[in-house]
Amino acid sequence: MTESFRPYTGRVPLLVAAAAILALACGGGRARTPAAVPDVVMITPPPESLRAAPDLFLPRASEGRSWDGLDTGTVRIPILVATTRRGVDAERPGFRFGTQDANELSWGLSQVSVPSYRVRAEGEIPRAGSESEPDPARVMFMNSLLPADSVRFIQRVRDDLARTRSRDILVFVHGYNSSFEDAAVRAAQLAADMGFDGTVVLFSWPSAGALTGYVRDQQTARNAGWHLLRLLRDQLPRANPDRIHVIAHSMGSEVLSKALSLVDPRDSLPRLGQVVFAAPDVDARIFSREILPVLRQRSLGVTLYASSEDEALRASRVLNGVLRLGLGGDSLTVLSGMTTVDATRVRGDALGHTLFGNPALLTDLHAVLTEGRAPAERRLLQIRRADGSVFWRFR
Repeated sequence: MTESFRPYTGRVPLLVAAAAILALACGGGRARTPAAVPDVVMITPPPESLRAAPDLFLPRASEGRSWDGLDTGTVRIPILVATTRRGVDAERPGFRFGTQDANELSWGLSQVSVPSYRVRAEGEIPRAGSESEPDPARVMFMNSLLPADSVRFIQRVRDDLARTRSRDILVFVHGYNSSFEDAAVRAAQLAADMGFDGTVVLFSWPSAGALTGYVRDQQTARNAGWHLLRLLRDQLPRANPDRIHVIAHSMGSEVLSKALSLVDPRDSLPRLGQVVFAAPDVDARIFSREILPVLRQRSLGVTLYASSEDEALRASRVLNGVLRLGLGGDSLTVLSGMTTVDATRVRGDALGHTLFGNPALLTDLHAVLTEGRAPAERRLLQIRRADGSVFWRFR
């Protein structure tokens, strides 16, 4: 891989425009300005509230994991939460973790309300506003959140795994400019529209959720890496899953990359399942030199989805002055030990950065995570470069 890009050396307005593009792309198409932050109040529920937590968010063991109900009605999807956001006092469950960095893990058991396909198309997220009681028949939102300690959290992971056929865990790490509820809603949409038969865990780091927060989010994402490593190495293996898959989107790849950079060769990090980098906003050079070698030894497979039409990553390249891993075209990163998929032909959001709403990508993700299919067994075209390296492209 060669890097011919010259570092950006001026034109402040272009930097501002680049930051705006990134915020629009990673915040679900909504540019947000920093809101006034109330006095932060840590949520410290009494132990009896944990013991009394109802089991309604789990399906009965006889039902397994099924998404058939979405054809005709609203479904509540269980999402287990591990977050380094600081808790705040709020009425809406989705607002109870804010933008400040707690620098420690908190745990939660949540449900996300997802309306039927009659209301939304596959992949679409009709978002709730700031209303205190959103309409579950029309919009997606977090409708319940129960705080827990690490013991309770792991027990719930075990309970949920027992109600799945695969006994797999999917950890979703969100990107830049995402609120806590935005991240939970995206995790639920992925699980439902991909038809994931397993337990979904959201790792939510304290993104500022603001147009101006790109540089701050980068630093916060890197700080969250150590906590993500704790989750993958020390917590989730205690639930005895068959496999632990990870999807990192955009700047969430910075979180995952930092976690993997901290892995010692003598570390007890278990072998991961499939690891997916979707539009990763991370330095391609550091990834190839420091991160991929760890994943070659510690995962069943690594998949990169990149695009030459990703305006957000073009903006990030301007801001950072170095090639981003998720850029396609002449910048496409093809490395041994990683499946590179050129997703340029896949339509995503207006900036080509969030592709999780596209049925073709959801189908391919299902084939990777649920069926473990190699790229040659999926609806992809093989492209061979002059140097003999191979990547794949959507038909």
